[in-house]
Amino acid sequence: MSKDRPLISRSVGEWLSVLVVCALIAGCASYFGWLWRIDQVIYDGAMSMSTHHADEDVVVVAIDDTSIARIGRWPWPRTVHAELLNRLREAGSGPVAVDVLFSEPALDDHTGDEALADAIRAHGRVALPVIQASVASGIVTEAPPAPIFAGVAAAIGHIHVEFDPDGIARSVYLWEGLGQARHPQLGLALLGLVDPVAAARYGPAPTERGAGWVRSSWLRIPFVGAPGSFTYISYVDLLAGRVPAEAVRNKIVLIGATAAGMGDIVPTPTSGFSRPMPGVEVHANVFSALRRGVAVHNLSPLPVALGAMVVVSLLMLAVLRLPPRYSLAVAFVSSICVLGLSWGLLYFAYLWVPPAGAILGCMLAYPLWSWRRLEAAHRYLDEELEALRKESSRWNLPELDSGYAGNSVDPLETRINLVRVAAVRQRQLRRFIVDTLENLPVGALVLGMSGKVLLHNRRATALLGADGAEAVGSTIEALAWPPEIAIKNGVPQPPPDGKPLSVELESPSGPYLLVSVAGLYDQRGRQSGVVLGIDDITAMHDVQVRREETMHYLSHDLRAPLSSIITMVEGAHAFDTPLPEHEQMLNRVGRYARSALDLADNLLRLVRAESVDARQFIELDLALVAQEAVDEAWALARARSITIEVIPELGEEVEYLVRGDRNLVRRAVLNLLTNAVKFSPEGSQVEVFIRRGRGGWELAVRDHGVGIDAEHLPQLFRRFGRLPQKGVRRVSGVGSTFIIRLPLAETPEHDRKAA
Repeated sequence: MSKDRPLISRSVGEWLSVLVVCALIAGCASYFGWLWRIDQVIYDGAMSMSTHHADEDVVVVAIDDTSIARIGRWPWPRTVHAELLNRLREAGSGPVAVDVLFSEPALDDHTGDEALADAIRAHGRVALPVIQASVASGIVTEAPPAPIFAGVAAAIGHIHVEFDPDGIARSVYLWEGLGQARHPQLGLALLGLVDPVAAARYGPAPTERGAGWVRSSWLRIPFVGAPGSFTYISYVDLLAGRVPAEAVRNKIVLIGATAAGMGDIVPTPTSGFSRPMPGVEVHANVFSALRRGVAVHNLSPLPVALGAMVVVSLLMLAVLRLPPRYSLAVAFVSSICVLGLSWGLLYFAYLWVPPAGAILGCMLAYPLWSWRRLEAAHRYLDEELEALRKESSRWNLPELDSGYAGNSVDPLETRINLVRVAAVRQRQLRRFIVDTLENLPVGALVLGMSGKVLLHNRRATALLGADGAEAVGSTIEALAWPPEIAIKNGVPQPPPDGKPLSVELESPSGPYLLVSVAGLYDQRGRQSGVVLGIDDITAMHDVQVRREETMHYLSHDLRAPLSSIITMVEGAHAFDTPLPEHEQMLNRVGRYARSALDLADNLLRLVRAESVDARQFIELDLALVAQEAVDEAWALARARSITIEVIPELGEEVEYLVRGDRNLVRRAVLNLLTNAVKFSPEGSQVEVFIRRGRGGWELAVRDHGVGIDAEHLPQLFRRFGRLPQKGVRRVSGVGSTFIIRLPLAETPEHDRKAA
């Protein structure tokens, strides 16, 4: 395994970095307007598609090319305009907005000025335009209608439109003027003649007086549609009477130039290619929007930036969980949803939310994330492939023929080929391990901490007489485990010191098993399971039984004649006046017979000790057993004037409980006492200490005899071994101490806790 972070941690780190970068780009682009040109193009497209019905009572009287061709060159005599206004008055039209400048009186046509002024006065509801002007010195001023017209006009309004940096007219200021914003926009002035209450809602915003041109109350125009959305009537047709009176009766009329040569045309969001909108129709759109009480509002930059960052974050969450084949589609769908949401808000709520920043973030998210994820995957694959190569080099497996022909031009294809080789090698290694496990001559079994069988081979199922993993687990749990093996969740637990422990068990199917229990630990030393090694020792068990039977038989056969010899020797001593040589021979025979009988008894005890079954151990008090051994050794000790003292560490009132075979423990203590008395000087003392030791109780027998040389200590416990006897007697008082350590007896409560 790689020592670095795993792939999932690296992916999360790369994901967070891409998320932060894309979210910041989207937020900054939205907040600072880096993509304003794209936003304006999207706005224009949305505005072109969000068409509404134009007001049916609004009519545009167009000074078109046909009218100029028939009436004559511009400017026309003012009597022509006066005649048109009179016809509108006679037809019963509503208020009229004239988008024609009458800033100066006609020097050679006073009659025409008077006729026009009379027509304006007679109509009574005519709005005239005012514009910003400048003199030769560059000083800004304003050009209102000539006094003869201004005095009779019902309203005066400015006709300026605002051009964005891309040259498109999308908005107007409702109030403008020199030094103070006091002139309403022509559409607002017309609304004041149509619906004064509605017009009052758009009063001028409080502004300070200034030296230049002052503007206030900015309005983004919600155009009703493309140029020509309103009803158009040719100026010359209306003047010539070719238009019925019903076409203008009670209609709101706007008069203005639409001819291409007049120059009063502006590009708008709904203009499309080569279709600019006449200025008079722009005023008609302003009038319609104010009349309906609608306007396009711009969402402030901060919410737009935050929304763009949220969209990018949601997209990044999606691509983190989705497979690569869906991530690209989700990125496009997210961009389309952002665009659709922006258009929907503009169409239904007249709220403009610039989407370019969010779309940019969505479009950057997928390639950046794919790049970083691919880079992280490359690094991880390289490290893992190197680790696999080092790992597999430890196994002497045959070389593979994977079809890999070497490096490719594409680094990714090269890595894919290397992964293919590693996968084939790992499969072969796994097959090798499985085959090895299945063909082991002993049973192998791996259990999880919950008791689930994780791994087993055929030999294990055969020895346990089970079929399948579930049956193996049930059989393991049902085995008669000895007390020294703790059971938890049906799983035998290894000793606390972590060393393997072997026990003999009888399987349900009959054979005797030697089961080795060991812990399964990971690289951090945490136990993740238990490993059991199982072997059939039925033949060894049978040999041991036969050996025990033979030893029992031999011991019995030896004891019977030896006992008879001893009885005969003792009976011969009863005769009167035996001969001295007979007495000596009988003593020698008796001594040999007793020695042989002791040997037979010792051999019998040895056989019993070696064949002891720990499951038959009982609970016993070590102090009482020690006292029994002392009582048996009393006669031998008294013959040599040696005293034996039992010294329990915690006093005689405490029970020193251990588990074991009472006779064998007593015999072991007696053997130590016998040796201590045998090798101690007469009149000395032998102490028996019972004290708390490591994990249990200790029984120590100490004498004050000749002691044992250091070079002879390794031979001390050799089977049937004897230490060499020296001719020179050693100095007494050195002494020896032999210690027997026995584990504490586990009480039933302790057993339940262990289980």
